This record gives sequence, structure tokens and C-alpha cells, in this order.
Amino acid sequence: MPRKRKEDTRSEFDRLPKRVRTLVERCRRGQVLCRSYRPRAVGEDTNVLNYWFEPSGLPAPAISATEAIERGYLAPQDAGLFSDGNAQSFIAAPASP
Repeated sequence: MPRKRKEDTRSEFDRLPKRVRTLVERCRRGQVLCRSYRPRAVGEDTNVLNYWFEPSGLPAPAISATEAIERGYLAPQDAGLFSDGNAQSFIAAPASP
């Protein structure tokens, strides 16, 4: 007899990987996620972004930061001259999903 699967009643946020939830929770507590570009190494074509938190200065993992931004949990703080896609700082989205 097959086992019955338990229905996952957690929210979408609670189903995120812990590394992403931690990043979003820091922003909800007032930290700002900042992004900068670093020079590429010879032969390198990806992962040229650096992320960190201000004002603490703690580094943030690029994969987690990218996932939080793509899923809408972080919003551009100031879109600036070149629109949201090129924002350099992010805060917790006002109505996080």
C-alpha cells in the first residue's frame, strides 16, 4: 500500500532555502543589500557580481541574492539612471510574496 504524502502547508517564503530566507530576513531588519561588479579573471564569463550588506559590511552569497531578487522578495531601493535592472541596492519588498 503506497504511503500517503503529507501536504506541505508552509508558505512560499518558508519553502525557500534557508540561505535565501536568512538574506531576506536581514533586509527586513533594516540591512540594505548592495551589488557591485568586479573585474573578470582571465577566461571567466560568469559570477562577476559581489553582494554585501550595509551598514554591517557582511558579505552576501551571490546565488542567494540573485534568487531573492528574482523571486520578488527584494526590491530595488533606487532604480537610478538606468532603471530597475541596473539597481545597485535592494531592500525588502514592501509586500513580500
